[in-house]
Amino acid sequence: MGQKTEEGKNWRIVRNRVCIRALLIFLGIILMQVLAYMLCVAGIMLYGAAAKQQMSELLGNLAKADVGNGTFIIAISLISALLSGLWCGILYWKSDWREHPFDYRTALSLKNILAAFATGVGFCLFLQMVLTGIAEIFPQAFGSYNQIMGSLTDSSVFITVLYVLLAGPAAEELIFRGAILDRFYLAFPFWAANFLQALLFGVYHMNFIQGMYAFCLGMVLGFVRHVSGSILVPIFIHILFNTTSYLTGCIFSEEDSLQTWMLFALLCIGFALLFGGLRHWWRSFQKKAVN
Repeated sequence: MGQKTEEGKNWRIVRNRVCIRALLIFLGIILMQVLAYMLCVAGIMLYGAAAKQQMSELLGNLAKADVGNGTFIIAISLISALLSGLWCGILYWKSDWREHPFDYRTALSLKNILAAFATGVGFCLFLQMVLTGIAEIFPQAFGSYNQIMGSLTDSSVFITVLYVLLAGPAAEELIFRGAILDRFYLAFPFWAANFLQALLFGVYHMNFIQGMYAFCLGMVLGFVRHVSGSILVPIFIHILFNTTSYLTGCIFSEEDSLQTWMLFALLCIGFALLFGGLRHWWRSFQKKAVN
């Protein structure tokens, strides 16, 4: 009895330490955003001092941006993603509990790639159509969310594409499904570890609407990371999710509201793709559990 009590106490200590490490990584990511803000402000000041020099169009757009401008906000996010992705990529690479050597041919098989495509595109379509329907009923709940989405259209296309479609998804996966999930998984069962990293992923977005769907997306991406064994698959899904969201936002502008039949059709397509993708991952999870 005393031995079991001692083991339970030791596990509590281990879990507390793991949680502290994960939260320190999360805090570090927030500090990276502050550092990125300072770097952007310094870049603007340097550009103003050297206005006579020929500089790139990218820096020119950034120099004209103010704090509330979309280009400035996306530029901060881009620099923060690069810094955070590099740091957490190193932490993920150093995780010693993962399988070595790893069979990338199996993880990146054609079935997994197709399932990843269905999951990323389907989840985005399904979620967007659901949010569109909810926004029609409760428009006041989407004020800050629409403001954030609007900053994407106000920013430089090059910076937006680089961040939203490439650097952002890769960095967020290395942070949450990489470094943070690895820490939690050292002391918690997978589903508990997955829940915790998805919860932090939702909090990270600092917006209720974004936070809710980021939590759901984080649960799916963490599950795929666990089943596939590679961070590359959830990165691919995340890129597809953001790309689909960006393209549908460009195609269906605020002025061109979706007709009911079109909304329902896209909802069904999204659900069908998502169901097919999740079904594949669940079957793979069951096979992995048996083996």
